[in-house]
Amino acid sequence: MPLQNFSRSLRNPEHPLLREFSLITALLTGVYVWQQLVAEVLAIVGSPSAFGGIIVYGLIHGGVLLSGIGLLVGAYASLREFEIGLKPLSTSDLPIIGVAVLTPLVLVGLTKLVGIVTNVPYTSLTKTSVAANPPLGPILAILGLGLLVGVPTLVLICQILIQGSFCQAVGADGAIVLTTLTTGFVMTSNTGGLATIPELGKLLGLIVFVLLLGVALLGAEKAERRWLRYLAATPIVIFAVIVVLSGVSQIESIAGGLFAATQLTVLGIAAYTYDRSNSLLAPTLAYVSLLLANRTVVVLEAGM
Repeated sequence: MPLQNFSRSLRNPEHPLLREFSLITALLTGVYVWQQLVAEVLAIVGSPSAFGGIIVYGLIHGGVLLSGIGLLVGAYASLREFEIGLKPLSTSDLPIIGVAVLTPLVLVGLTKLVGIVTNVPYTSLTKTSVAANPPLGPILAILGLGLLVGVPTLVLICQILIQGSFCQAVGADGAIVLTTLTTGFVMTSNTGGLATIPELGKLLGLIVFVLLLGVALLGAEKAERRWLRYLAATPIVIFAVIVVLSGVSQIESIAGGLFAATQLTVLGIAAYTYDRSNSLLAPTLAYVSLLLANRTVVVLEAGM
């Protein structure tokens, strides 16, 4: 089938939401496989010392990883004919810029303040360790890798791949909500903060969700009695409840709850500001602000 015919067939599915979730899941799985492949190939080539040190190795690994993800997402967006917001921000976008930059700073500061009051170290939330009075070089190097690789990867996956897909099915406002919920599940790390690449367990959970969604939609379509339609939707409701309760059970303190809420809020802010500004720079600012705020608090905490 020619690519144009394939593209047209994607625009008129019987179940658009199931289509988008399926495509997102397949592409995120491809991103995960690409990450594993890059890591395996570089491991065969040599250790970090063979590349001239961990920093150079990180730049090579991150550059190759980001290039592959960029090509995949770019080809997908071209095939689906997404409108990618590449325009610069203007003075009319100042309120959006303020929301994107200030919200992460305020939330991280509030989380740190509550942590001080309740005696919960911020490093226990981010699950990072920094020595007392740490040297500036390694900190800046890690921060640079996060800015050069982590932030662009988040923008490509969250805004173009996920948010762009949902816009095809439910429109702009619905896409903001679904993007926030979906990225809040797959792009949060079990080791603290946002994940650059979805973890395997999160991907498996997303696959289960898509299968249950398909069963629910099929049951609603085929069942002749109303109670059978409700019964078909029961597994997906149970799955959602389990995911929520599992996430809540991992929160051990008020500061931990604020930390988790901060990650979800920033993902929502990124989706909202991208839609309202039609510029990828807006979510980029939100992710950069969160990264800088987290790193600053961790370093200051170690210094104190």
